Amino acid sequence: MAWTLDIKGLTQPFSALGHSARKPHTLDYPRRPTPPAKGYRGFHVNNLDTCAGCGNCQDICMNEAIDMIQVDDDINPKNASGLIPRIDYGRCCWCGLCIDVCGPDSLAFETDYIYVSPDPNSFLYLPKKRADEAGADGEAPQQP
Repeated sequence: MAWTLDIKGLTQPFSALGHSARKPHTLDYPRRPTPPAKGYRGFHVNNLDTCAGCGNCQDICMNEAIDMIQVDDDINPKNASGLIPRIDYGRCCWCGLCIDVCGPDSLAFETDYIYVSPDPNSFLYLPKKRADEAGADGEAPQQP
C-alpha cells in the first residue's frame, strides 16, 4: 500500500480563516432587541375588572401551574370568591389552555417574556393588570 500526500486534507482547515473577516449571521440581541412575533406567548396579564374568580384556569392546567389565591386588593365585585390566579412559571409550559378556557376573557398573553431572578420563589407570579386598566401613569402593578 502506497502512501499519498493529501493536500486537500491539509489545507481545508485553513479555509476557516477566510470566514473570520465576514459579518456574523447572529443577532446582536442585547444592543438591538427584535420585537416578538405577533401572537407571541409571553407572560400572562389579567383584567381584574372582568375576572370572576371561577378557577377554570386552575382546573384546566395540566401542569398544576395555577393556584387561586386570596388577594387584599379591591377587585371586581362580580368576583364572588375573591380569588385570582397565581402562575408558577417554573411549571408553566405556555400552552394557552388557561386563556382558552377563561370565560370572561380576563386572562391573556403579553409580549414581555424576559425575567431573570436568583430567587426561585419570585417565579410564583400574579398576572399583571392589562395596560388599559393600569394606573394613570401607564405603569402596571409590581410583581410580588
